[in-house]
Amino acid sequence: MSSGKNYKKFLEFSSDVFPKEKLLLDPFLSRYYRPFSLRLSWLLYKTKITPNFVTFLQIIIGLSACLVIALFPKQEVFILGIIFLHLAYLLDCSDGEIARAKKMSSLEGLFLDKFAHAITMPSIFMAVSMYYSQYFIGYQFFILLISFIASLCTFNPVNRLLTSIVQQLITKKEYSQYDLSKYSKNSKLKDENDDLQILEDEYLVTPKEISLKKRIKRKMLRFGKQFFRHVSYLFFVTILLILELLGVPILVIFIFWFFLLLSVIAKEIYGFQLVVFKNLILKRYSRVEEKIKQNF
Repeated sequence: MSSGKNYKKFLEFSSDVFPKEKLLLDPFLSRYYRPFSLRLSWLLYKTKITPNFVTFLQIIIGLSACLVIALFPKQEVFILGIIFLHLAYLLDCSDGEIARAKKMSSLEGLFLDKFAHAITMPSIFMAVSMYYSQYFIGYQFFILLISFIASLCTFNPVNRLLTSIVQQLITKKEYSQYDLSKYSKNSKLKDENDDLQILEDEYLVTPKEISLKKRIKRKMLRFGKQFFRHVSYLFFVTILLILELLGVPILVIFIFWFFLLLSVIAKEIYGFQLVVFKNLILKRYSRVEEKIKQNF
């Protein structure tokens, strides 16, 4: 396995391990985390620590922080837990940076990275809700129930299942269950009034060619893509903590938190109705198939 390039200067290191296109995926919060994570990665790069070890460390720190917040719902513990969750996210950035620097990128590392997100985010939602629920004992069960549903929604179950079905339609055509022709006979692939069309045409149609209404929807969808991310959730929780330290009434803070829970659930409901009523499976299949043909 290659040990990667022997970097002598930090600027050379940072420009290689954090390609600018990464900002397209996370154009906002990356600008705040990456200056710290790159310096942490620069220090770890000079050691024998592997990217996968950093990911394991991230998982341990993240889950431990959530466990402490849930078991000891006190303000000082909450502050400490949030600090450690931010440390875990810095490690989440660093593992990929170290992997690129040492030429140690692997499918196992990619799996561990996704696995870390999948178990940490539901844990954060439940831990934070347990912290706030102590102030509303009479509604504790209801709060934790909504939080549990929201935590499941952080897995993006609709999109994951959609991706799985589309993949099976493409790779398992020999099975009658995945014979697309029997499903698509009565389906309309084109629908000019479909909000989903904005997503499908996002990079194909110039802003001047679409209506103002669709432009507004496009901006809202782009905002949603950034808002419903693990780092955005952590940022939101941190803002709530700051408000609490500034003396904002806990009821007001909880209303903001409850709004986030409902928003995450609503996002999945929206995706569900796109699948059931807007032919999303067929459209996603069409899009993937077209990309495959272009690549060949």
